[in-house]
Formats: sequence, C-alpha cells, structure tokens
Amino acid sequence: MSSKRSRWLTRLTLAATTAITIFTTSTSYLAAPAAASGVAFQDISHSYAYQSIISLHAKGILTGTQPGFFSPKKAVTRAEWVTALDRTLGLQSVKATVASYRDVSKQAWYYGWIEAASQLDIVQGGTAATFQPNHSVTRQEAALMIARLIRSSGGAGEATSSFTDADEIADWALEAVNTVNRYGFMKGENKYFHPTSSLTREETAAILERLLAYSTQHARPTASSATSIRLGWQYDQTVQQFENTVLQSNINTLSPRWFFLNETGSLSDYTDSPLLAWSKQHHKKVWAMVGNRSNLTMTHQILSSEVLRSKTINQLVNAVSVHKLDGLVIDFENVDGQDRANLTLFIQQLKAKLKSLNAVLAICVSPDYGTDWTAAFDYKQLGAAADYMILMGYDEHWGGSSTPGSVSSLPWLRESVRRFEQTTDPSKAILALPLFTRNWTLNASGQSVASSDISLNEQNQLMSRASSKPVWNKDVQQYTVSYKDTQRHKLWLEEGRSFTLKYRLGQDEGFAGFAYWYPGGASSDLWSSIKNADRFLQRGL
Repeated sequence: MSSKRSRWLTRLTLAATTAITIFTTSTSYLAAPAAASGVAFQDISHSYAYQSIISLHAKGILTGTQPGFFSPKKAVTRAEWVTALDRTLGLQSVKATVASYRDVSKQAWYYGWIEAASQLDIVQGGTAATFQPNHSVTRQEAALMIARLIRSSGGAGEATSSFTDADEIADWALEAVNTVNRYGFMKGENKYFHPTSSLTREETAAILERLLAYSTQHARPTASSATSIRLGWQYDQTVQQFENTVLQSNINTLSPRWFFLNETGSLSDYTDSPLLAWSKQHHKKVWAMVGNRSNLTMTHQILSSEVLRSKTINQLVNAVSVHKLDGLVIDFENVDGQDRANLTLFIQQLKAKLKSLNAVLAICVSPDYGTDWTAAFDYKQLGAAADYMILMGYDEHWGGSSTPGSVSSLPWLRESVRRFEQTTDPSKAILALPLFTRNWTLNASGQSVASSDISLNEQNQLMSRASSKPVWNKDVQQYTVSYKDTQRHKLWLEEGRSFTLKYRLGQDEGFAGFAYWYPGGASSDLWSSIKNADRFLQRGL
C-alpha cells in the first residue's frame, strides 16, 4: 500500500465511512423488495437513469418511495446507499452480535445491511464510532466506498486535477475520486465532480448498474463455495444437529470423527451409515477424520513399527473402500519429534494405497513456531505426499497458558500463514479457523488461573452479562470484553467482523479452502458473514 493511500485511509473521517443500500424510508418496502413485474414508476420517464432504475428494480435491488413513484431527484441516505450496495453484491443482511456503530440500533431496518458492509471493510468503524445512517450520502463519500469496495487506487494527480472543482474534494477522497473516475463508475458533469453534493436516487441507480456490470464481467465462479473446500468437523453434536448445522452453513465436506488408532494396530471404526446416506443425498463429500487420541506413546508404537504401520494403513484403505468415502483427514496430535520420518512415511504409504480408490488424503498440521509440538511435521515432505495440508489456525494462547489472550488474532494468523507458505503451496492448503473461544479466569494481576473452551453462543450469553460494552482492539483485530461474577473474566470475542478478516486472509493468499473447528460452536449470524465473504470474492471485486 502506498504511503499516500495509507494517509487517506488514516484521515478517513466519520462522515465518509459509508457503503450502499436501498432507496425508501418505508421499512415495509425495504424488508421485501419484490421484482418489478412490469410495474412502471410515474416519475422517471425523463430521467437519464430510466433504464437503470427499471433494471435494478426488476432485480429487487431498488424500490420506490411509494407505490408508483421512484423520486429520482431525492437524496439518498447513508443507510439506503449501503443497503442498495449490499444487494447489488448479493450479500445477506447480518444480525451481528456486536454493533460496529453506537448510533445504529440493532432494531433498525438497516442494522444488518450496515454490519454486512462493515465486516467486509467496505465501511469502517468501532464501538465508539458513529455512522449517521439518516444523513444524505455525498458524492465523495460514495466514491470512497466504491474505491474501498474494489480495493484499488491509482494516484490522486491527473484525474482529480481534471475536475474544475478539484480543490473542493477532501484530501481523504482524492484517490477514491480518481479511482471511480478511472473505472467509469462516477464521471462528474461538465468537468465538475460536485464532491459535497448529495447523491440522488437516479445517480445511485446509474452507478450501481455500472458496478453490477463490472462485477458480473469480473466474476470468479471458481471461487464459489461449490468448488472450493469448506470442511466441517463433527464434534459435540448429534448426527441430526450436525446435519442441521451443515444445511445452515457453506460446508460442502464433512469430516466426522470416525476412526481412531489403537495400540495393537487395530482401528476403532465409528462410521455412521445414516450420515453417509444423508451426505450423498445432499451432495456433500465425506473425508472421515483419523485421530490418535493425542496418545504420544501409542502413536510412536504404531509409526515406528513396519508391521503395525502397514496394518493400520490397510485397515484405513479397507474402510474407505467399504464405506465409499471420498477421503481421509489425518489428525495426529502430540506426536514425538523422533517420529518425524515415520510420520512422513505413513502419509506417503497411505496415499499410495488410496490412489487407486481416487480418495483424498489431508493431514492437519499446526503453525511452525519451532516447538516440540510441531517437531514431527516435515512440512515440505508432508505437503508433497498428501493432497492437502490443513493449517490449524488457532491455539495462539492455549488453554493451559498463564497468559490470557486470543485463540487466533489476525497478526498471529498472518505470521502463521507466512511461515507455512515457506514450505507449502497455499493452493494445496486448507485454513482451519476457530468457531470457539476461551473464557479466561484472571487473578488480581491479570494472569490466567483457569480457562474453558466455549461455543460462540455461550460467548454471546456471557457478553450480555458484562456491565461494559465490547471494545475493538486494533492490535489483535478483535473485540474484548470483561465481566465479573465471583472472579474476574475476560473474553477475546470471535464474531462476524474478526472471523471475516481471518477468512479473507485465506482467500487473499489463495488457499484451497477452509475448515471449521467446530461447526456446532458457531452462532447463527456467523454463517451469514461467511457466506457474504464467499459471495464478495466471487464477484471479483
């Protein structure tokens, strides 16, 4: 990022932090924008945006101000602008658990639309910020939102100086105006940009149709969740609960915890036939998980013995064949460093035998920080042998740590990915992200005396008891909140905003997909956030 762009982002004023929506002050119109079905507006026949208005109304993106009227010259509010932009991009409204703006009520019709844009960084804000949803959006504010949307800038010199009123454009909007002008989204009129003028409804229609055409042209169908891996482990849920969660989510690959090693080399097989049948009915892949129960001694015994290693591999291959599984996920934890070569050999031999069955082999690995925990992982060799490496992007602060902290802060995850990519092609990698957090119990000095893993629903219940509101911590890119019962507690929240930032890191790095530990830990709003991130990427913006 250029220093100049950093400057205009830093100098971003609260008045300029908007996005895009719908154009009516009536909640009923906004709640259910039906297609036009031939309905004509009485007041658009002389509008230059006539065709755009008709087209976007037919798509359910724009509505009228009242039956039969569009009010093309009427100013658009910031909330309306964001809502229409979200709908242009095909995003869902997100009922976020933590509000990004103090002046946007969770009961307001536009709350979910503003949160959807905020989570994707189209708009910015924190708990202390205001959004001014009912103020008119200016042309330079709209330009800034579009520039943030397409994440492009082209220098503020030549194009902005061509406008006669260039000196009226705010410093924070210079590059944005240049960008939207260069892309043809906003051209101005008679060499005037009118940066502080309110955006009208007909202007909005014209701009959104150009944006829709651009995103359609640059759409990336291969980035959809239908072709990328979205893996969910079955944990702490019944089969019925797991199936219901999968249907709410973007999960297309199931990883039930069905196979476990035993000391004798025999395999514990907990395959659930009804879940297998359900997965085929709903066109979901099944990569069953193979675990070692974190038993270091037993794992060493099997990996170091040619006989036991071969016996285990043959049983796994037989299970894949008998149950017609799509693949296996090897999740061995607490493996002794001395078993490094034999773990690699195990993966190599298992993959060789799975090849004839056309079954996928993936192996879970932790980020490499040079500890005993990862000494057994030869990342380069394992990456060459397996079809996929699953990078476990959590446990930055493990449960037994005396130092409380995030399960997965964005800076830590970014560094973990950087280290991982030194040995592994991200196109052969899956980024595993946390759908859980930890409830830390603190002593008087702020050190942890205990912690417990909790689901995001449990997190939200605890958050509701806190006397203070969550605070956005820009250093870790997460909200934190404290509460007190008989002891003091602190939570690093995992919610839509923080999770989307981690999710987009994996998208930007070109990972083959994502895995979730664990789907049952998610709150319902989080799936809307994840689906929005998928749709946003697919748009090619």
